[in-house]
Amino acid sequence: MQWEKLTGPAFAEGVAQAESVCIIPVGVLEYHGPHLPLGTDSFYCHAVACAAAEIEPSIVYPMYHYGVNVETKHFPGGIVLRDELLMALLENICDEISRNGLKKIILLSGHGGNRYFLPLFVQLLLDKGKDYLTYFVQGLDHQAAEDEQLETAVDGHAGEFETSVGLHCFPELVKMDKLDPEHWWAPQESLANIPGLYTPADWAGSFPDHCAGDPRPASAKKGKALFEADVNALVTHLTNVKADGAAAKVYASFNDRIYRK
Repeated sequence: MQWEKLTGPAFAEGVAQAESVCIIPVGVLEYHGPHLPLGTDSFYCHAVACAAAEIEPSIVYPMYHYGVNVETKHFPGGIVLRDELLMALLENICDEISRNGLKKIILLSGHGGNRYFLPLFVQLLLDKGKDYLTYFVQGLDHQAAEDEQLETAVDGHAGEFETSVGLHCFPELVKMDKLDPEHWWAPQESLANIPGLYTPADWAGSFPDHCAGDPRPASAKKGKALFEADVNALVTHLTNVKADGAAAKVYASFNDRIYRK
């Protein structure tokens, strides 16, 4: 069930049908090479969420474009929010989702740059006494599908995976003819990549074109298999979240015992 497509009465019925579970597909607007749309991450995770919600009833929040993507600020079309606004906006959205009766909120990331932001967001909610729980999907298990489908040894941003799922989910927006037939995006050696340490320049130094891998072998057939693997993995998460009663008890106990003036 897509939030924005429901009428008011249908939404109220949907909350019950979804067993109070809502998915927020968190992407970004950022450069995805010369061939993929700026909204690739958002389009894809929203499509996965909607397909999974058809199997395991849930309400899917409208496409959410506001993740961490400061690394793309030097390319056209990106929207980069201030860090304090990112946290405040997502918390406000979660509060509103809860006010509408959805008490289990799943954060599904379609963007690699959210790998620190979303877990930190969930962690910091522990001390805020919310009347809802958030669950961050730490990954969708599609390794078997990747091993079977992908030909390239290096794959990442705008590479074979993303291009394949784009060709399956939104083919009208993928411009394969814009790719250089003689070039792919290999990782570059960079002084920023010091073993065991992380710096703000790591990604920009490794992939100065803001793309990683070789999208040329991508196909819609591969994308379909990869998409279905992600949908099935998310369905498993939805089933587990609906069955989960332990997290709410631990959260309530923590808030009952915490020292507050």
